[in-house]
Amino acid sequence: MGPRTLLDALTDLAVVVGADGHVTDMGVAAQAFLADRVPRDPHVTDLVEVVDPAFRVALVEAVTAGLAHSDQWRGSVGLVTGSGATAPHHVTVRRDPEGGLVVIARDTSDSRAREVAENESRAKDELIARLGHELRTPLNAMLGFAQLLELEPLSPDLHDDVERIITGGRHMQALIDDVLDLARLRAGRGDISKGPVNVLDIVKGVVELVEPLAAPRSIRRVIHPAEPLIADADRRRLWQVLLNLVGNALKYGREGGCVRVGVVPITGSRIRIEVEDDGVGLSPRAIDRLFRPFERLGAERTGIEGSGLGLALSHALVTAMGGVLTVASRHGVGSVFAVVLDAVDMRFEDPDAYDDDGFDQPYSGGSGGYGSSGGYGSSGGYGSSGGYGASEGYGSSEGYGGAGDRTGTGSYTGAKGYGSTSGPAGAGAQGSAGGVGWSAGAASGYSGAAAALSGGSNGRRAPSDDLRVVHVSGDPAVRSAVAKVLADTLGADTVTVPRAGLALDAVRRARPAFVLIDQDLPDASAPELLAQLAADPTGAAIPAFVLAEDADSPERTRLRRSGAVDVLDLPLVPASLTTVTAALTATVPAHR
Repeated sequence: MGPRTLLDALTDLAVVVGADGHVTDMGVAAQAFLADRVPRDPHVTDLVEVVDPAFRVALVEAVTAGLAHSDQWRGSVGLVTGSGATAPHHVTVRRDPEGGLVVIARDTSDSRAREVAENESRAKDELIARLGHELRTPLNAMLGFAQLLELEPLSPDLHDDVERIITGGRHMQALIDDVLDLARLRAGRGDISKGPVNVLDIVKGVVELVEPLAAPRSIRRVIHPAEPLIADADRRRLWQVLLNLVGNALKYGREGGCVRVGVVPITGSRIRIEVEDDGVGLSPRAIDRLFRPFERLGAERTGIEGSGLGLALSHALVTAMGGVLTVASRHGVGSVFAVVLDAVDMRFEDPDAYDDDGFDQPYSGGSGGYGSSGGYGSSGGYGSSGGYGASEGYGSSEGYGGAGDRTGTGSYTGAKGYGSTSGPAGAGAQGSAGGVGWSAGAASGYSGAAAALSGGSNGRRAPSDDLRVVHVSGDPAVRSAVAKVLADTLGADTVTVPRAGLALDAVRRARPAFVLIDQDLPDASAPELLAQLAADPTGAAIPAFVLAEDADSPERTRLRRSGAVDVLDLPLVPASLTTVTAALTATVPAHR
């Protein structure tokens, strides 16, 4: 690619000036910007004509002084556009080895406007927060005295008036709480406490709670059958969001219509919760304004109660939980609101976490738990003939996924259920008589991993003995891609973990052959997570690898010193897994 092509490829204004001061070349963007406002054979002094008059004298002095001390000058300059408006540009003037100049000007209007909008938004949030705090004090006093007055012997009419004061005051109090909550969330100071949450339990609870609202409107509620998917969320906040979405669907839905609530796993180890109504729907222009505070899209003229804060607050809450709230709508047909959250893989029991009764902790099994004989992946459970993917299940002709089940003949995961009798690394337990170390069962599991990784001369996947891998990544796309490579290459069962805070529990439960950790995590650095694993008896006994994109040699050295066996490149390719083979076969005997 020659200099001419490079100049034309630039979206910035690029001008090349010779040692004699005459312009020798310029890119197409600069030609279009200058147009006929400079002579056909312009001198560098002619370029000053497109500079805002208020900047011209100071600019010439600054550039001259800057080039006298160094080979370049940088600064912000207002340039006059063809329409006569002044637009801010970041200008760089650099001296070339032959004594000429290269001038580059980048329009910063968009970034400046974005900065102004962000500052205005922050100022508005601060004003609302302060106003909310100021209103709380007199409101609390008003409610207090009204409640005291309610205890007095009043006539029925006066008693009703006092009740109206209390009802209105509590409504205003709830409104102020929502405003303050929204301001805190948008400032990054929201009260969010994430952990494993059973989504279906919350959906059922919300639907039962709104039943009195549904009955008068003759709206039929439908919860599609689904497995007890576990999300990484704040239980109280997720309840608040779904209560708002289902409540809106009931308020704005068609009389005698139907509200559908669905829960479904999606790629990248995420969960999608959908709330669908068959109301009037929304136009594209209305959707653009949907999540703005106090925006009711004309509903205030319909007599339907509301403040316009619910969706704005729900959007902020879902974002704070690391999820996404989306809407799809068709005018006259209805709308579908969807909450997408990271899933938590709770399939395996933690052998070291039994309570006094001998049962595992919640979500972990026991006689009716996720991986037990009557539980998540058993003959009568999640993937059975009467379960999730059966003819009457979630993916049936009455469900979301079409005429058949989701992935196979009547089973979500195939013939082998989630909670099989074989352990993560063979029959042996972690540890040995001499203390924490590799057990015989674990060693056999790692040997199986090495064999699977080697794959023979043709590089194909070799049979693996229940090979499990824990992958910690905040990026759903990376989680999905890595799980596919591990499954295709090793036949591995990947336990994906969306953040570092859940990694240690996943390792204790799954007892994987090895752990893969993304270099960048949403809640910790890779070295911090490596240190947490190293401090735990179970985690310290399992080799960990870091997945990095364009990591240089010093960074790779730092990660190895932090406890990583090695650093693998992203995107992960099957050939790179030979590194894991060598590391496992070399490490396991040393720890026996």
